[in-house]
Amino acid sequence: MRAALSKFEVRLAAGLLAFAFLVRWPTFITRLFDPDEAAIGVQGMVVRSGGKLYRDIFDRKPPLPPLAYAASFSITGSTDVRPLRVVVTLCLAGAAIIVALDAHRRHGRATAWWAGALVVSGAMALFPADAGGANYAHFALLPGAAAVVWSRRTRRGWAVAAGVALGLAILCRQSWVLGLVPAVYAAYRAGRWRQVVLLLASAALVVLSTGLVAPLGAFWEWTFANSPGFVFAPAGLGVSFGRGAASLATFVGFHVTAVACLVIAWRRRPPLRRAGREDRDLWLWLLVGLGSVAAGLRFFGHYWLQVVPALAVLAAPVAAGLGRRWRRWAAIGIVVPGAVAFALLFVPGSFHHRPDPTRLATEVDSMTTSSDRVLVWGSYPEVLVRADRLPAGGLVHMDFVTGRSGGRDDPADTLKDATPGALDIVIRSLREHPPTLVLDTSTAPHLGYEAYPLSVIPEIAAFVADGYTPVDVIDGVTVYRRNGS
Repeated sequence: MRAALSKFEVRLAAGLLAFAFLVRWPTFITRLFDPDEAAIGVQGMVVRSGGKLYRDIFDRKPPLPPLAYAASFSITGSTDVRPLRVVVTLCLAGAAIIVALDAHRRHGRATAWWAGALVVSGAMALFPADAGGANYAHFALLPGAAAVVWSRRTRRGWAVAAGVALGLAILCRQSWVLGLVPAVYAAYRAGRWRQVVLLLASAALVVLSTGLVAPLGAFWEWTFANSPGFVFAPAGLGVSFGRGAASLATFVGFHVTAVACLVIAWRRRPPLRRAGREDRDLWLWLLVGLGSVAAGLRFFGHYWLQVVPALAVLAAPVAAGLGRRWRRWAAIGIVVPGAVAFALLFVPGSFHHRPDPTRLATEVDSMTTSSDRVLVWGSYPEVLVRADRLPAGGLVHMDFVTGRSGGRDDPADTLKDATPGALDIVIRSLREHPPTLVLDTSTAPHLGYEAYPLSVIPEIAAFVADGYTPVDVIDGVTVYRRNGS
C-alpha cells in the first residue's frame, strides 16, 4: 500500500466528497421523512436509555445503524436524524473514493472520475425516501464497496481488510451476507485458499463481535434465523410481478448510463468467456446485489444500493473509453436523472407519503413525561421519535405479531406468518413496563393498519380493555390513557 495519495488522488477524493455533500444537501433540511429512519431511531432511543438490542428492543435488522443512532442521540441530546444523514453522506463519499482510487490504479484518471461519479449518482438517483434517508442500506454502502474492491487484491493484508469490510457491511444490512460468494471467489483467485481463510476469519470475527454489545443468540435469531420467514412469505404473484417490473424500469431509467455501459461491458468481455474472466467476481457481486433487490418480492427502492458498487466498477471503464460524442450523452444520462432526483428531495413525501406525526407527537409529549412509555398499535415509529418517548411492547412495530409486510395487509393471510415469540415479547414487556398511553393507528386512514384492529390479537386487546380508557382521537389515531395515570 502506498504511503500517501498523489496530488491527483487528493483532488479526486476532495471532489467526490464535495459532490456527495452537494447532492445530499436537501436531506440536511428536512428533519424526518423516512419510516425506516424512525424505526432505527426507536432502537437508538432504547439503547441511549441503557437498553440492549435483541433484549429490550427487537427488530429483524442488524445492530450497527441503531448503535450509530444511539450515539448521535446521546451526543446531540435530541432525536434529530439529520446528523446521521451527515454520517451516511460520508459513507457515500467514502464508497465513491474507494471505488475511484481503485479505478485510477487499474485504468487511469478518466476512469477514476467516472467510477466515483457513478457511485454517488447511482446511490442518489432514487425516489426521495430511498435516496435521502439514513437507513441500513446507506450505512452498508461504504464497507460493501470496500469489500468489492479489496477482495480482488493479492496481498494478504487486503484479504483481512476485505473480510472486515464485509463483516461490517453485514452488520449494517444482513443481505450483504450474500457477498460471501463473490468475495470468496475473488480472494481465491487473488491468493488461493490462504486468502480465503483470512477473509472468512476476519469477517466472522467482526460479525461475532456483536456479542460484545448484544446477546449473540438473540442477534442471530432475529437477524438471520427469522429472516427467511419474512423474505419468503407468500405475496400475490401479479402484484409482485408488477412491483418488480416497475422497480426495474425505474432503476434503469434513473441509471441509464450505467446500465448501457454494463450492457456494452457484457458484450465486449462476456464473463462466461476467457475475455471476461478477470471481471467474473464483479458480475457475481452484481448478481447477489440483484438477488437482494428481489428478496421477498417487495422491491423497495433502497435495496438497489447493494447493486451500485459493482455496477460502477464494471461501467466506469466503458464510459471512460467512449468517443467524445457518446461521452457527452453518457454525462447527460447521469446529470438529467440526478437533477430530477435532487429536485424530488425537496418534496420528500412524493412517491412515499406518510402522514405528518407532529400534531400527534405534540399531544403525546403533553400527556406524558420523558420516563413514560407509549405503545403504538401499528407501524408508526415516527411519532415516538418525534415525541422522544420510549416504546412499550419491546418491538419497533407490531408487524411482527400481525405478520403484515409490504403488499400483504390481509389478516387472513398474514397472522399465520407472525414472527415466532413476538407476541410473548409484547405481553411480557407490557406487564413489566405498562405504557401510559396506547396509540391505536387502526382507526386512522393511510397508516396501513385499517384491517388490523386491536381485536385481531385478543391478548393485546384484553390488556388495553382492562386498564385503559380512550381519551382522544388525533388525526384518526385513537389515544388510550392508562387508568389512574
